[in-house]
Amino acid sequence: MHIEKTAAGCRLHIEGEMTVSSAAAIRDEILAALPAGSKDEVEVDLSGVSEIDTAGLQIMLQLKRRCSARLRLVNHSPAVLQILDLSRLGAQFGDPVVIRSGEQSLLQS
Repeated sequence: MHIEKTAAGCRLHIEGEMTVSSAAAIRDEILAALPAGSKDEVEVDLSGVSEIDTAGLQIMLQLKRRCSARLRLVNHSPAVLQILDLSRLGAQFGDPVVIRSGEQSLLQS
């Protein structure tokens, strides 16, 4: 994961797995990068997420709870789209989820 400063706040690029084996480390790294009480916007780029399970989903929910309306999830990878579809939690985040051509079949399998 790497963090990029933007004019409005920061953008987190998460890469690799967001699974039970890596969840605690990812969560700690993200929360350390986000100062409590900050009004900055936080954009989380999920295009590099190769695998995600319920532990990774919990990280996303925890981020939403901490950052509220300031959080935007963008560039959802096929793995993220699949878990959002299976859990039916996509609307919980309030972000538009773009399903690119060819990815629809991944969600239907």
